[in-house]
Order: sequence, then structure tokens, then C-alpha cells
Amino acid sequence: MPLSEPRARSAINSRTIHCQGFRREDGLWELEASLLDRRAYETSTPFRAPVPAGQPFHAMAVRIAFDSQRFIREIEVAIDAHPFRECPQAVPNFRRLLGVRFDAGFRKEVFARLGGEEGCTHVLNLLFDMAAVAVQTLGSQLRWDDRAMAERIYGLDAQGKPPVVGACKGYGR
Repeated sequence: MPLSEPRARSAINSRTIHCQGFRREDGLWELEASLLDRRAYETSTPFRAPVPAGQPFHAMAVRIAFDSQRFIREIEVAIDAHPFRECPQAVPNFRRLLGVRFDAGFRKEVFARLGGEEGCTHVLNLLFDMAAVAVQTLGSQLRWDDRAMAERIYGLDAQGKPPVVGACKGYGR
């Protein structure tokens, strides 16, 4: 069912997030994601010329390779449009995520390694979207009736069930 007809309004900001999952020839899985913000008005920034309406205000991209156990093996981050001179200085810090696993503690682990001034808010949010795409990418490769495969991909909770069970209406017990 689509949303209802909106009230009269004016566009201010548009954020596009695009995520894709891939299977690589070397056996790793790969995610690629981008974030693009455009404003409907010219925007000033502290260090660069004003950004014309419709041009990228934020433009970030991330590529992650991970194994079948969901451990991050490679990461590449690009921050191409940003409001502050310091923003790209966070890029090398994202290597701290090598070896981190996409699992229930992912968000907490990312903040422990890249929280505060160590990271970039926009890239961090993109990473959290990518974690969901990682599960979807692996999940698309399993048969729904293959419990052993589901356990390898999702792991098991303390009750011995994949953690997606009970996570939403569709995964009800």
C-alpha cells in the first residue's frame, strides 16, 4: 500500500543511499554503497566555494569485502564532497574495521573503534545500512529449508536459534 498523498511542500534536501552486494570470483563477498546529499538551495561551507543548488553537498562511498563468516577482510572509503576540511582525515581510520564481523554487536564495535572524532557520521550510517545488505547478500544464497546454512550465516542465539527468529513480524516464532 503506497503512502497517502502529501500536503503542499517544498523540497529542501535529497539523500540517496545505494547499496549492492556481490559475490567475487575469489570467494569473498563484496558490498558497495554510496551516499549523496543534494540541497535545493545554494549552501555555504567554511572552506570551499558555495555549493550550488542540486550539486553534491555530501558524497561518500564505501567498498567492503567479507568472508562467508561475515568478517571484514578489505575496506575502502572515499569522501569526495564534504562540508569541513577535516572530513577526509577520517578515511584511514576505517581500516580499524578489518577483522570486525557483521553480527549482532556490529554497531557497538564500530562505535568503539570509530566513534566521536575518529570517524564520519555519514560513513558510519552507511556502514550500518551495509550490514543489513551483507545479511541479505548472504541470505540470498541459502535455501530457506537449510538450517545448517542459516546457522553458518546468521549464527545462533543463546536459545540455539538463528537470531533473526522473532526479530520482526515476518520472522515470528
